[in-house]
Amino acid sequence: MGERTEPFKHQLEFDEQRSLYDYWRSKCRPGILPSRQALHPRDMIKFLPYITLTDVIQNDTARSFKIRLAGTGLRSVLETEITGKALDDLPFGQALPHWKQVHEKLVDDRKPLCGVTPLVWHGGDYQVLSTLAQYWLKFPLVDNNGDVSTILAYDIFTPLADLSPGLNLRTANT
Repeated sequence: MGERTEPFKHQLEFDEQRSLYDYWRSKCRPGILPSRQALHPRDMIKFLPYITLTDVIQNDTARSFKIRLAGTGLRSVLETEITGKALDDLPFGQALPHWKQVHEKLVDDRKPLCGVTPLVWHGGDYQVLSTLAQYWLKFPLVDNNGDVSTILAYDIFTPLADLSPGLNLRTANT
């Protein structure tokens, strides 16, 4: 795993994040990122309620993202099912450009990302005022051609009052 990855790992706020990061790293080979098939749900049972798998859809002119699978814990927090929805169709409101940028950066840089933000979620014409902070962690997974085809995400939600100032987007140096 090498010393280069340690600064990223040490920035992770929770033991669960560090454990999932170690699992993802264990599936990496020198110069090769893991595929979705390299990960097994039985190895991630404790994470599954807050796991999201997002497909990266690339065409000639644009890239889009579609939620393939979202854990039941996310459905409880968000109070809606997001499986099968495009990122553009989720009710992020003004936070949508941020999430698109995160997904684009992960695909382009081919490195895990993590961050923390207040949970922003809209319903209908109104914003849901959340008292939660979302600590997120995202990993690139590749297809048979070595292209990032899936994003594995893990979210932890805590009271917004616990959010430390100065936490922001972080990238692994893998």
